[in-house]
Amino acid sequence: MPEASAYVPRVFSIGSLQPRANSPTSRPARDANSEIVGAKHLFAGVFWSDPGATGGWSFGSVDPRLPGRPHTGEGEEVYLCLAGRFEVEWQGGTFEVSAGDIVFFPNDHWYRTKVTSSEPVQVFYVMAPPPTSMWGLGEPVTTTGAPAPAEK
Repeated sequence: MPEASAYVPRVFSIGSLQPRANSPTSRPARDANSEIVGAKHLFAGVFWSDPGATGGWSFGSVDPRLPGRPHTGEGEEVYLCLAGRFEVEWQGGTFEVSAGDIVFFPNDHWYRTKVTSSEPVQVFYVMAPPPTSMWGLGEPVTTTGAPAPAEK
């Protein structure tokens, strides 16, 4: 966790974020969390996913025990779609999200996403409170998934 003196407002340029490999088709950059800025009540970042990429998530007091929708504790999530388009399937049906749309995911619901646009999606997300468990990320990559250039 950052030193107490580092717990100050921060500005992040999307272009300066370092995505990391999450899967062959998805690359998140975690930017506002306890490790990076000392955030105590939220977790935020940006992810890029390729056409056809799928994902899933679940917040709630009970693990849904469904593949691709891990239990991550109680919380809510907001997505701001910056580019592309994706479909959301949840236990109540389906809907589509496009660039410029904001979607709210409430606690105690599972959902599954699929990129439906011909270009990658770019999404800013916020989770509150932070998940109780998160998976590790792979090596640094570019927003397109190519290996990141070596630092000089």
